[in-house]
Amino acid sequence: MFCSLFMLLCLEAFFVFCPPAGFEPHHVLAPTKMGNAEPYHVEAQYDWNDDGTPDHFRLRVQKEVAPLVEGLEQTPARNQHWSYHCWLVVDSGFDQSTLWEDEWSVRESDLVSFQEIVNFGTADEFFPKWFTWKFHGELNQDLNLNSFEVRQLEDRIIHEDVLGSEIKRLKIEGITPAELKVEILGNKSSRIFVYRGSQREDIRWAVYVPRLRKVMMFLNGFAD
Repeated sequence: MFCSLFMLLCLEAFFVFCPPAGFEPHHVLAPTKMGNAEPYHVEAQYDWNDDGTPDHFRLRVQKEVAPLVEGLEQTPARNQHWSYHCWLVVDSGFDQSTLWEDEWSVRESDLVSFQEIVNFGTADEFFPKWFTWKFHGELNQDLNLNSFEVRQLEDRIIHEDVLGSEIKRLKIEGITPAELKVEILGNKSSRIFVYRGSQREDIRWAVYVPRLRKVMMFLNGFAD
């Protein structure tokens, strides 16, 4: 009887301290936020909708880690890589409505591409200056890495295919990409924000369209 009681206690201890592995979630490919990685918060102000009140541009960056994958089966590899997930939100300074939202990820290996145009060593140096970085560009001029401008846009940099995608995304009716392009070209004071996303070559161009009261992307990449 003593042996039976002893065996019963051992079995109870086994189930108490060794729960079934199937109860634990297993998402090996999902990025995870690092507990000790504080996010970056960077802000700037520009009057994007031309209402006389500066709008709030906010960039938030969270450092993440995710396993690399191999082959068509997306098998997790042994090594891991760092990435920086970025959220850009622009709120109206007048009524706090959201004018623009975008997000992207910068892999640590792609962060190096920005070192070709601005001088920094680590992400701790790069992201806090996201709105203010300048680099030595064409015609020996100091150019902004991310810039807000007021000017008339050229025909060659407004892409109708990008406008068409934006019209669908925003569910805008009653205007074609060609008509929208003509309207943007006719504005001698277009208010645009140009910024770089996942790598140096990922340049995103967005403009505020007064008649539609919306911000829309019109080009992705280098201007022709």
